[in-house]
This record gives sequence, structure tokens and C-alpha cells, in this order.
Amino acid sequence: MRSCVLLLIASTTFAAEPQRLTDDGRIKWTPVFLNNKELVYVDLEKPELTVIKRLNLTDLSTKRLHPEANTQELEPAFFKGGERSTYLKTTGGLNVGIVIRDEQKNKEALLPAEAGFCGYKSPAFFPDGNRVIFSFAQGGQQDLYSVNLDAKDRKQITSHSGNNYWPSFSPDGKRILFGSTRDGNYEIYSMNLDGKEVRRLTDCRFQDLRPQFSPDGKRIAFTSSRDGNFEVYVMNADGRHVKRITHHEERDDYAAWHPDGKRLVVISERDGSHDLYLVRVDD
Repeated sequence: MRSCVLLLIASTTFAAEPQRLTDDGRIKWTPVFLNNKELVYVDLEKPELTVIKRLNLTDLSTKRLHPEANTQELEPAFFKGGERSTYLKTTGGLNVGIVIRDEQKNKEALLPAEAGFCGYKSPAFFPDGNRVIFSFAQGGQQDLYSVNLDAKDRKQITSHSGNNYWPSFSPDGKRILFGSTRDGNYEIYSMNLDGKEVRRLTDCRFQDLRPQFSPDGKRIAFTSSRDGNFEVYVMNADGRHVKRITHHEERDDYAAWHPDGKRLVVISERDGSHDLYLVRVDD
């Protein structure tokens, strides 16, 4: 276990000036790279509608991923650069289901919302692309589950008090990163694919959120409020050598690794506007 106080004695050298990718200022969430040239994210296109957008990193043009979308879309994830996709979709009122698409077969499955005020969160593909992991509230706690590509054969992965969110797989497919309040506060943990051998990676009285493995599996990017407001940090895969990447009085969040493993895209709030920025991560 590593003390939060010790973690704050991290490197104070910051990355080079970030590259701004959008300038519309609208609220955004959960960016993810499709490849070296394309980025997908969720955009508050209208006050009543969130949609998934596709950003061309060459000319910074954007377009809807699903042109005809007329209900809320959230939290996209992909397998092999878009061969398969999954995302959250409202299916009536505040009910949220999970869409699982096989683009090559033009086949789509829906894990429908269940009764009551509840929904799914944080879908992601298993490393082999044959199952989708997600977070779901049941029995007073938020645990991680998985289903097959037909949105069937549900299996429970975690069974612990508190909230369990944001699963991210290691590149070798052996471990799952996730955030949990099981010890009283949002911390970052890893575990085997079957939910066993859980290891706590952070130990801080402030929130540590949304962990993501780097493409080589050696580092983890995450958001934390440990320095007074939400900033983006990077640490080794074992939780050591924490380094602060962003430094601003407003919020920096939702870090996603560029495929080159040397940069992160983050959503930054600047003067009340929210845009995508690409920041370099020093070795």
C-alpha cells in the first residue's frame, strides 16, 4: 500500500504544451482512439441529446458515428479499430441499455435496461473480442458482469460492497483494471479475468478514477483529485512512480492513450468550455 502523501511527491515536470483538437466548447466524455488517425468521443450536441462523434485527427473534422441517432448515446468502446463496437443507448425515459454491434456482419444485439431506475455503465470488449464487460447495479452494489456478443450468458465477475466501474484490460489480456469504493473511497485495483487475485494500486483519501492501461501495459493513466481538483496522472502498472500530467485550476479528465503510447487525449475544462486536447507523456 502506498501513502497518498508519498504519491504527491511525484515529478513536477509537466508535459509540453497540449494540442487542442476541438474548439466548440461543448461538454464531452469518454474519448477513445480507433487508430492513429481517428478518435471517437461523446458530445453534448444539444441540451437534450448526447451523440457519439468521430474526429479525423488529420484535418480535425467531425461527424456523427451514427448519423440517424435520436436518443442518448454514451460510453463507446471498440474491438480492433471498429470491427466490433459497443455503447450505451437510452431505450425509453432514463432507461439505458447496451448495444453490441458486429460491423462486419452488420449484426446488432441489445442488452435491454432492467426494471427500475438503473442502467449499465462502462462497457468494454474482452481482449479476444467475444464478450463485453460492463458495470451494473444490483442488490445495492455496482458490480462488473459480462455477456457474449448476443447480449446473453451473463456472468458476474466482481461481488463486493461498493461501486465497481471503468474496466480496462491489460494488452496481454491477463488483468482487468477497475475503480472501486470497496475500501470506502474510489481507488484503483486490478484483478484476473475471473475476478480473483485483486490488487489495490492506489491508496489516497481523494478520488482516483477511470484507469486505462497504456498500449504496452507498463503504465496506467487515471484521473485524481489528490492535488485539490481533478487532474490526469500516470503511474507504473504496479501503482508506483505517480506523475502528474496536467496542471490547471479547472478540470482535466477522461484520459485515453494514443496508440503510440507517448500521448494522451484528455477532456479539459478551460474558462467553462470543454474540449479535447492531446498531451505528451514523458518517459
